[in-house]
Amino acid sequence: MSAPTPHGYPQYGRGGPPPPKRSVRAGWIIAIVAVGVVVVVGVAVGVFVLLNRGSGDDTVDGKYGSAPLAGCDDVARRVGDLPPKSSDTPLQGSKGWLCTFTDPAGAVTVHLDVEVNTVQRQRAGFDVQTSSAGYVLDPATHLGERAAWGPAGSGQSCDLLVLDSNATFKAGIDDWKAAREDGLTCKDRVKVIAGALYDAMQPR
Repeated sequence: MSAPTPHGYPQYGRGGPPPPKRSVRAGWIIAIVAVGVVVVVGVAVGVFVLLNRGSGDDTVDGKYGSAPLAGCDDVARRVGDLPPKSSDTPLQGSKGWLCTFTDPAGAVTVHLDVEVNTVQRQRAGFDVQTSSAGYVLDPATHLGERAAWGPAGSGQSCDLLVLDSNATFKAGIDDWKAAREDGLTCKDRVKVIAGALYDAMQPR
């Protein structure tokens, strides 16, 4: 007589059901799903790297590489007669800064913008500005590769955008006490500031 089987444990043997076996088809399905997950993750990582390549402070594919940029104060010293600095803000997502110099009593504000990214991104952005954002190319302004004046300029407000390799520089003036019809004077003032900005940013 065989020993009795403890209660609660299934008995497999003569006359009982066979133990379950893993299906070969189930194994193939699991393998295919695992490979698919790996492929999807790989594609997602590749797309992320491609879209984010060249952005950020490590961009070095142009004239303005990974070396530190001159700051607002460096430019102000070169110009010599800017109003007091009222803001100094680093760019988010790319290398550069935005600076504002303000004289409330004189109603004068000077804006300076610097952005460094990839050559492709900067040229594409400049092309958009000059094709659909109202900026007008000025071949007579010899700064960088190309320069363009902002839309709706007047004697009281004008700005100049300069493209050079993988950087763009922008200088602008708002002077609400100036004669509105005297756009030439506004442009002459901005050219001096933009020239100082460009010179200060050149790699040393």
